[in-house]
Amino acid sequence: MDQGYKMKVDTTEHLIMYDITDCQLDLACGTMPNLEHENIVLCVAAAFTGKCLNSFEHSNILGPHISQGELHKGYEEEGGYAIFASWGKQKGFFELEDQKKLEEVAAAKGMAFTQYWVVKDGEGYNPPRQTIKEEYYRCIAQKEGRTYVIESKEVVKFDFFVKCLVETGIENALYMDMGSGWNHSFYRDETGTVHILHPKTHEYCTNWLVVEY
Repeated sequence: MDQGYKMKVDTTEHLIMYDITDCQLDLACGTMPNLEHENIVLCVAAAFTGKCLNSFEHSNILGPHISQGELHKGYEEEGGYAIFASWGKQKGFFELEDQKKLEEVAAAKGMAFTQYWVVKDGEGYNPPRQTIKEEYYRCIAQKEGRTYVIESKEVVKFDFFVKCLVETGIENALYMDMGSGWNHSFYRDETGTVHILHPKTHEYCTNWLVVEY
């Protein structure tokens, strides 16, 4: 694997933490990047998809999102939603209503997507789609200036996942699209070996956080 590999993978008792702080990020829309792109170290679904359509439309992605520096509106839904964005050397969260910040990120050729709060200011958040089902869960999070994609090691209840995040010291986190088929993703380790995270069961996903070294 190239010496430029920058992602770090760590684990706790219940979590897998992919440290993407020093990586480049984008939001791929329409088509999931394939495994042959050797510079991609992590690819996971990001925002919700509205309907199971046979063709791609940006209007079928929840909320404002920025892909390859272009801002798209997406569909609207009420709830505790916010934006995660990466632009230049900056990565962070901001409020959904902050149109000025969205335009700043787009002007900087950055990326962004909309999701609901899982942890906000160090406290577990009550999201609009909170479920008592046991599933694998995933979020994008920050702690002490570092940015992570974090997934549960096993199938758990949502409130337990949130509890683990808070106990790990996560300060802010947004959900990432999961559920059977929506959780299909992959990462490439420092040796170049690709690891598939959850099986692919359908073609309806619309957008993915792409992490490159």
